[in-house]
Amino acid sequence: MGKLLRTIIITGAAFVLNYLINLILTPFITDSVGTEAYGFVSLAKNCAQYASIITIALNSYASRYIALEFHNGNLTQSNIYFSSVFWGDIAVGSLIAVFAFGFIGFLEHIFVIPDAILTDVKILFIFVFINFWITTVFTVFGSSAYIKNNLDISGIFKGLSYLTEAIVLLVLYTILPEKIFYVGIGLVAAALVIGLSNFFISRKYTPELSVNRKWFKKSAVRRLILDGFWSSANSLGDVLNSGLDLAVCNLLLTPTAMGQVAIAKTLDGIFHALYQMISQAFQPLLLKSYAENNKRRLLSELKLSMKMSGMLSNIAFAGFAALGMVYYQLWIPNQDIVLIYGLTLVTVSASIVTGPMTPLYYIYTLTVKKKFPCIITILGGIFNVTGMFILIRYTSMGIYAVVWTTTVVMLVINFVTNPLYMSYVLKLPWGTFYPSLFRNLGSCIMIVVVFRLLSKIYTPYTWYGLILCALLYSLIGALLHFAVVCNNEEKKKIYRLLQKKLLKKP
Repeated sequence: MGKLLRTIIITGAAFVLNYLINLILTPFITDSVGTEAYGFVSLAKNCAQYASIITIALNSYASRYIALEFHNGNLTQSNIYFSSVFWGDIAVGSLIAVFAFGFIGFLEHIFVIPDAILTDVKILFIFVFINFWITTVFTVFGSSAYIKNNLDISGIFKGLSYLTEAIVLLVLYTILPEKIFYVGIGLVAAALVIGLSNFFISRKYTPELSVNRKWFKKSAVRRLILDGFWSSANSLGDVLNSGLDLAVCNLLLTPTAMGQVAIAKTLDGIFHALYQMISQAFQPLLLKSYAENNKRRLLSELKLSMKMSGMLSNIAFAGFAALGMVYYQLWIPNQDIVLIYGLTLVTVSASIVTGPMTPLYYIYTLTVKKKFPCIITILGGIFNVTGMFILIRYTSMGIYAVVWTTTVVMLVINFVTNPLYMSYVLKLPWGTFYPSLFRNLGSCIMIVVVFRLLSKIYTPYTWYGLILCALLYSLIGALLHFAVVCNNEEKKKIYRLLQKKLLKKP
């Protein structure tokens, strides 16, 4: 538990640093080169996400197989998976990058791009796909952090990567004329730091694993791809559910609408980073419990991860509901903040359920059960895109159609299909996870009510006031959340842990 808390704190600090970069960068881009330009930054990242659907087939189960064979003492088989993934990633990543560079040459025939920023946008896409290639090639080295449960060290290097990105952007935007593609250069610099740090962690903590051509086996690649096929298909469903929002805005509405949705989704991306912070911190523990066939400990860890992730999602959602307008007035005062606040509130409302459910997605990786949830995700994605098109064409919802369809689909998937099927694959009663979900919902309602009352008593008008309110609200929200979702034994355990690790008491 101590290492888990340390991992969460360190990755949390890295998350805060990344947030601060976005906080400074977003209004700078929107004010200097326009809202449309910011939309293309997010669109370029989304296109790289589309490309990653192919590589996910090879990488989604890599850490699982490498770690399981390592923990079972089968170092030869672990090295076979390790090397096979590395060489496979180089081949697939390089092919995708070459194809992407050709695609970029015809970019203006695919999306609506203002002539004034066409070249800038194309260069941005080039750097984003260079970042994609670097990230893909170094992916396998990240498995060592899972094997040795050294995600706290990875968190330190992740923070360093964000700092590197910030320095690169600061230097470029300070000494050169404003261009959008500087964001791509910053991403490449950050990717290099992450990739090299993962290589360092791998060499230091798992020297038994190495990349060698003799360990490459087509059979290992085939097994990983077959098992990972449904992960790729699931990512396709995720793209249909949320990744096409900006493309739909660009093609069916306007580049300005795309930029406004991109700003709204920036905060949603921050919310998802919060869930992933908790989810990744628990994964080495879950992997070990599953490998040792300790179902009782596994279930206990899953429920604890739900409560901790739910705490972050509830506080973040309630805080935005209470102070979101103030936040946008201070952050992007030159934009249509009433519209963007409404879009964001709809978008992040899915977090009420997505937050506590996100750590449980790892169940599908542990059990290699991806087919059914993947089919549901794809069907939901098809419904989402179809719904967007119909609502935009035949109703007056306009831009709100883009965010509402996504939110409704994700709420249904995460509240109905995922909890039921996750219980099924673990051979647990169908309602195993619903008590935790309902407690989380009760916690969210209570925190929203309290935060709204507090905002009526005092509304901040400066960044200092907003930060102080956010800190106070977070403390109150955490206390309320754990009072609602935790039983007496869990409360005592958390209290003892905080005493030992934070207050330094014996």
